[in-house]
Amino acid sequence: MGNSLNDKLVELYVGQGIYVRFYVKTRMKLLNLDYYPKFFSHNELLIDVGCGYGVMANYLSLRFPDSQVTGIDLDHKRIDVALKTVGKRENLTFLLKDARDWALPSCTGVIMTDFLHHISRRDQELILHRVFRSLEKGGVLLISEVDPTAKPFHRYWASYLSDRVLYPFSKSHFRKPYEWKSILSSVGFSVKTIKTRNPIFAGIIYVCQK
Repeated sequence: MGNSLNDKLVELYVGQGIYVRFYVKTRMKLLNLDYYPKFFSHNELLIDVGCGYGVMANYLSLRFPDSQVTGIDLDHKRIDVALKTVGKRENLTFLLKDARDWALPSCTGVIMTDFLHHISRRDQELILHRVFRSLEKGGVLLISEVDPTAKPFHRYWASYLSDRVLYPFSKSHFRKPYEWKSILSSVGFSVKTIKTRNPIFAGIIYVCQK
């Protein structure tokens, strides 16, 4: 299913510009998409916070057609692109929302991929508390973040690409793994970690269960 699903995902963005198509293909390789379905089943209520162009939300929508997936982002240009990929699917919604002041609905799963380091540390904790309250008992929060304690090469690329190339007008707020574990535990989550690696980034997926 993996290759077929990835092909379908790429096809959703065929009508978009060159930059979007390039970004989506690159993003798919960096996200380690195959990790995520392991933590969800069917009939889920999933929210992708900071969904961007909707790569992860689209992937989950295709993988679990009987689940409801909602992607939110505060960048209207990215949401506009994401909305064009929905087609006739009724299990996928994209909303222009800011997670810092949006009341998340009750859900069984939340995903944040390379999102939290783009907001202040105070807002990081604010959103984590909001997510915890919105999750049903036994629900799962999956957080993908760069590991700033990895080898210098990985640290350099994480900082350079984030602060100078992709988001030159904002500052990143990375945290070390022990900081994330401490914060997530204090919020109320049970936390496990999975290390993911690719040629550019050294990342960690934090599997947080309520």
